[in-house]
Amino acid sequence: MLCLIMRRGPTPGATFELDADEITIGRGIKNHIVIHDNEVSREHCLLVRLLDGYEVQDLHSNTGTFVNGQRVIASWVLTPGCLIEIGDTITLEYGHYDPAREEALSAPEAQYAAHLFNPDAAFGLMMTMGPAVGYLYELSKPLIKVGRDLSNDLVIQDPEVSRFHIRLTRTLSGYTVEDLNSTNGTTINGVPLKGSIQLEPNHVIKLGSMVQLQFIHQVTPGTGSIDNPRPRKLVDANANYVETLQNIFIVKPKEGTPATSMLGTGIDPGSLVDHIFIAYARKDWQSLVAPLMVTLQSGNLKAWVDQYLAQGSKDWMAAVEQALGECWLMAVLWSAEAAHSNYVKIQYRYFLQYEKPLIVLQCDDTPLPTELTRARVVNYQGAESRSFHKVMYEIINYRRLRGIV
Repeated sequence: MLCLIMRRGPTPGATFELDADEITIGRGIKNHIVIHDNEVSREHCLLVRLLDGYEVQDLHSNTGTFVNGQRVIASWVLTPGCLIEIGDTITLEYGHYDPAREEALSAPEAQYAAHLFNPDAAFGLMMTMGPAVGYLYELSKPLIKVGRDLSNDLVIQDPEVSRFHIRLTRTLSGYTVEDLNSTNGTTINGVPLKGSIQLEPNHVIKLGSMVQLQFIHQVTPGTGSIDNPRPRKLVDANANYVETLQNIFIVKPKEGTPATSMLGTGIDPGSLVDHIFIAYARKDWQSLVAPLMVTLQSGNLKAWVDQYLAQGSKDWMAAVEQALGECWLMAVLWSAEAAHSNYVKIQYRYFLQYEKPLIVLQCDDTPLPTELTRARVVNYQGAESRSFHKVMYEIINYRRLRGIV
């Protein structure tokens, strides 16, 4: 039986049987599949039966319809496993209904992990090439999407990474990986990825030509020292991400040494002295920060962000401390979200305290705190607006004053 299963949205796990020749999806009550979400248009998309399946057509929706990260312009023939994205908040998986699989996927994370895994096993992806070299991403969910879009479980902001690039699915022995029709392709140990394959320890996954991830499978029996690591276990779905990293991948340091992970921050001392520190709220990443980063880089300006580190983790704290000390200029993207971020406040107050140059990019009408009113302020409307030229002017002026070529 062909169906759509809601993987993300107001009713995760809901199953919609596909048995009509034409099936409409939208917010309006007259649709065959009704989804109550502001991202969904009244009549959003249409499924049309083909010989042995369906194709999807977008009905001129406001937020668009995407299949495996690619926007549907005319129509798209669906194959089992395709992910249909409606706007930024709804994900539907197309395929044949498998009651056993759905029961496993809907089970509590801790029960599912105990059923499938050696409890002392840990799985992860280590970035060996790309924007966050040396960073380790812990894997525990049944389904893990990787791509440029912020709705992915693992977000990688690189131009060669597709909006939705690959998907990992948990199995009895670890994880399988499949390419989601990405633009620049995926290779495993240099071989183009076709279909789905089981990942083996130290498999190298390459996304396009600029991002490389190494699959880690670690079993750690024994008792507590660096040479003989303490036992580690998978944590349940309610565990904090930082706790997960600490429980699985962080080795207890020797007494009197800084508490950081085995991997460290991946930043060499002194490597950020020519960088601009971007202070921002993470909810503003896709709309404001990522476009700004790309535009700055196109102007041969180096910028540092903390997007690829888990906020609050020991590595994050070490990296932020280094960046605050070394970066020569700070750009604060001030918005309603930033005004509620204690992290942003701590960061810009450091620069104010040490009288380091600071520019405020005021992104909306959120009032500035008194302490920021003495900084250079630019009314900022985005990286492609004329206001960006004002930002560049301020940066160049500061460079000249500091004698930076």
